[in-house]
Amino acid sequence: MAVSVLASALALGPGGGVARADGDPASDVLFGANIFLSYPPPSREASAALTRIVAAVYARHDRIKVALIVSRSDLGAIPGLFGKPAQYAQFLGQELSSFYAGPLLVVMHAGFGVYDAGRSTAAEERVLGAQKPAGETADDLATAATRSIGMLLAANALVSKDIRAPVAYPYAAVRQGSRLALRYLLLDDSGRAGALLWLLEGKAVVARFTVPLGPASRYTPRSRLWSPPHGLELASLVYCAIGYDAAGNKSKPVCIRLRVQP
Repeated sequence: MAVSVLASALALGPGGGVARADGDPASDVLFGANIFLSYPPPSREASAALTRIVAAVYARHDRIKVALIVSRSDLGAIPGLFGKPAQYAQFLGQELSSFYAGPLLVVMHAGFGVYDAGRSTAAEERVLGAQKPAGETADDLATAATRSIGMLLAANALVSKDIRAPVAYPYAAVRQGSRLALRYLLLDDSGRAGALLWLLEGKAVVARFTVPLGPASRYTPRSRLWSPPHGLELASLVYCAIGYDAAGNKSKPVCIRLRVQP
């Protein structure tokens, strides 16, 4: 994953909230969130219900990302796809393909669009059929999405092979007394991942850490505490990270010169 993409994703902030962008807003938000809410967004109650059912999908170790599209403005630079949920689902799925390959549900008043990295969506389509939201408001679409995801979950229609490696990226370390907090980013489209972190002095490994499988759905950097040996020249170190997930996917190593912040 390019550093510029990671930086822009971090700038969006956590959660499944609303983002305005020059291009396609949903593809920006869904980098690190599972729900794109329309603007203006649904009520707190409708949003919370949708958040709970999406969390239930991930609790089952399935995956889904959802985009609520109430108006043309929710599509940014591609308003021509408004009212065409299937076409927009394919477009959005391809936009997300570098970091997400799983079920994607687009909800418009015109109906539902489903895409899964070019793979068959017959199971989802059998469940959804020709259903449409009952109304046009953001709450109507959120309610329809919540109900539909519940149906998909009950029908076991969201089973999709995990083929994407996690995103693992090392950041600057932060001093905490005599220790360093080694900061890193860890994301996976399954919502669960682990990481291998290590520090090099030349070709010699001076420290190595294993982060076990755990939640990996937020793009807020996390950290691992380390006590450097006395006399070690920190400015000479290289900091590396690899991510791995439960499906056996591994990211390529990413290494940076260690930067220590006060």
